[in-house]
Amino acid sequence: MSINMKTLTQALAKTAAVIEKTVQTTVQEVTGPKALQDYELLDQVGSAGPGLAWKLYSAKARDGTRPHQYPTLCVWLLDKKFLSEARARAGLSKGAEDSFLDLIRADAAKLVRLRHPGVVHVVQGLDENKNAMAMVTEPLFASVANTIGTVEIISKVPKDLKGMEMSLLEVKHGLLQIAETLDFLHNNAQLIHCAISPENVLITSHGAWKLGGFGFAVSKDQVSSDLANVPTFHFAEYDTEDSVIPLQPSLNYTAPELVRSKASSVGCSSDIFSFGCLAYQLITRKPLFDCHNNVKMYMNTLTYLSNEAFSSIPPELIQDLQRMLSANESIRPLALDFTGSPFFRDDTRLRALRFLDHMLERDNRQKSEFLKALSDMWKDFDSRVLQYKVLPPLCAELRNLVMQPTILPMVLMIADSQDKSDFELVTLPALLPVLSTAVGETLLLLVKHAELIIKTSSEHLVSNVLPMLLRA
Repeated sequence: MSINMKTLTQALAKTAAVIEKTVQTTVQEVTGPKALQDYELLDQVGSAGPGLAWKLYSAKARDGTRPHQYPTLCVWLLDKKFLSEARARAGLSKGAEDSFLDLIRADAAKLVRLRHPGVVHVVQGLDENKNAMAMVTEPLFASVANTIGTVEIISKVPKDLKGMEMSLLEVKHGLLQIAETLDFLHNNAQLIHCAISPENVLITSHGAWKLGGFGFAVSKDQVSSDLANVPTFHFAEYDTEDSVIPLQPSLNYTAPELVRSKASSVGCSSDIFSFGCLAYQLITRKPLFDCHNNVKMYMNTLTYLSNEAFSSIPPELIQDLQRMLSANESIRPLALDFTGSPFFRDDTRLRALRFLDHMLERDNRQKSEFLKALSDMWKDFDSRVLQYKVLPPLCAELRNLVMQPTILPMVLMIADSQDKSDFELVTLPALLPVLSTAVGETLLLLVKHAELIIKTSSEHLVSNVLPMLLRA
């Protein structure tokens, strides 16, 4: 009797487990991957990754009780059904689609493991069901591909992205950040990225440039030990439709040694070539290679790369860029050599942005000297640089009571040019603690700018602005 009872209990437990699993699977199929259950999607902000297959959405946590490092986040969503239909229309095999999804999984797995300020920070790893894949990262503004005009896949293009043009200063700052991340990949993580391109460089909502798209990355050990492990890319001789499901990096940014050779001779210098193509395109506003996945066109451009191609590059960069884009790998510089170029070194505005990047590490005396210099310089910055690169570090520094009287006037000056939503999102959270504690000159300054602070919604008016005015 007891044996039967035991067997029955086991059978019931088994059935319960099966039912629970079925319920979970059904729930997941209805509600989608974990990211979609935990986060509420707000607006699509961009697209990224190979073939721009990922749609990027700003999102906020459904569970308001959990402490969050970021008030809003970015949910990456890949629609498998849409991918399947596109593949069928292009006449590609189901195998190609499966390989592409494996590439996306490999990318997500590497992204979670790489911890570096220059690599996109994953908050919740990849989860998928039969219809979709999703993961959650720090808040993003868009991919660089979106900022240079590839926005077809965004349902409603955000106002900041419409017809956006980055200044040379912003491009320089971004390239410098990517060069430093490449140095980390090559020398610390021992990885070769293999797919540096506008779709794999992401700009955060605070304006920092970071790397993603690690699906093609290989470790340096793999390369040195056994060539069988190293991917060989098969680029077509003529125009193809495989851009729908790209199973190799974008040809426009791939180093010649990866295009030509059968047994791949990939090395860190391959990334430098791709990085050179990216820099060229961002500075001249046109791609160096525009070859529609066609190797013949690619080779043609490479063979006849003349000095004329560099006529719109700043003179102090021409030599470095020509070395980066050399067909001979041994001539290409290291990532850090590139950051030593006079193109970066001799730009005082860029040095100011670099100081702001590392502001919290400096002592108060260094900060004071720097801010005195900045107060004359800030009128040379365009509004995007002020909004995304100058304002966030200044806002973070408002917590420092010693520096507050120096920093507050600058913050308020920049805030004057913000619209209501940007002001509430970026500046107001940093100002609120100041409103409740300000005394003396700081308080006087806030009262003088009351008109600006009143831009805010009525709840903040009653709870924060009125008490400050009464104290004053």
